[in-house]
Amino acid sequence: MKKILFAIIAAAALTGCHKDDSEPTGKAGRTVLIYMAAENNLGYEQELGSGIDRYANDDILEIKEGMKTIGNNHLVVYVDKPRDPEEAYRDPVPHMLHFWNGELRDSIPMEESLTSDPAVFEKVLRKAYSDYPAESYGLVLWGHSTGWIISNDSVTYTAMGRKKAYGGDTGNDTYHSAGKTWMNIPSMAKVLSRLPQHLTFIFADCCNFMCLESLYELRRTTDYYIGSPAEIPAVGGPYATLVPSFFEPMTLVGGVPQFAKSIVDKYYAQRAGGYDLPLSVVKASEMDQLASATRTALLTFGDKIKNGVDGSDHEGYPDMRELIYYYYHPFYRQQFYDANDFMLRYAETADYKAWKAVLDRAVVYKKMATRWMTDKRWISYYNDFEMTEEKFGGVSMFVPVFVAMYTENKTIQQMSWYYAAGYNEIGW
Repeated sequence: MKKILFAIIAAAALTGCHKDDSEPTGKAGRTVLIYMAAENNLGYEQELGSGIDRYANDDILEIKEGMKTIGNNHLVVYVDKPRDPEEAYRDPVPHMLHFWNGELRDSIPMEESLTSDPAVFEKVLRKAYSDYPAESYGLVLWGHSTGWIISNDSVTYTAMGRKKAYGGDTGNDTYHSAGKTWMNIPSMAKVLSRLPQHLTFIFADCCNFMCLESLYELRRTTDYYIGSPAEIPAVGGPYATLVPSFFEPMTLVGGVPQFAKSIVDKYYAQRAGGYDLPLSVVKASEMDQLASATRTALLTFGDKIKNGVDGSDHEGYPDMRELIYYYYHPFYRQQFYDANDFMLRYAETADYKAWKAVLDRAVVYKKMATRWMTDKRWISYYNDFEMTEEKFGGVSMFVPVFVAMYTENKTIQQMSWYYAAGYNEIGW
């Protein structure tokens, strides 16, 4: 059935789909761009003995369903995915789909390029802004992500290496891996800062995005971030119900924008594949204050750890055992620790209370999970840590740990958070 439905959508995309001759005039209420970086195993994946997954195709079908009730708003979907081996699933790639007033209006062919290239990212965003003007704008980052991880270049080229960030483009219309090229978060921030109007929200339908390092880097580009500090299931969000949420009012309900709460609630309720998923909404304007409060607390207890007086694990690094973490890799230490759990363990009581007050102003909404999937294993299943409401902060934070040739202890120095939060002042 999905094959038939997608063939219908693909055919409509080639010709444009219009129920009548009306065209949008003037500014819409909101324009949301879904930047679908799917030229990787999210676009097409064939696993031995488990069939074929076409996550991008499935989500386009869900988007088509979700667009039926969005009214005078624009949804723009930039799609870059591998050319599927089966003819029935093929369509022009890359291309840009435009939905308005509940209809698929157009499909615009785009030149072959890397979604992880900041120049391509900017070109697509500017086209969405210029062609579909609106009172407010939102961005959905669809694809792979590894949080803040950074290299020296604006685009990271990697095969099996660990330096990654957002996108994961294999290039050459292929799909055999998570990707060879990635966009650094500082590069993303530079692009977004040049847009004619900043974003109302960034919704990250990708892994590990809700880390303080990335959020601080992007703090001047949006009002709110929405996503998970953990890895998310490959099926991603339930777009049939999420799309209407993108266009809900910005009215605050208990200090939380209505659209943001709706996105989190619908994503959380999905429990795709039986997974739980921690989620949060963060207010960007509080990130400077949170960095300052973090610096105050770190400067108080950081020297004790460096000097082995309190909590030293090895060579002056903190003992992170039994703390909440959001990513697991069998060959490396975890690098996405829950920020609140870390500060709760190490900060002085007064400093923690002051810091937590700022965190609560920044993280305006969150949903806790006690069990989720990472690197093909269940987090919490092995009792590495205990997840509780007291410990759960909704955002992660990099903490240096001792591992031979652990490059992230150095590359973190390229992120603005490293200096704003005082890491450099205690020699981390």
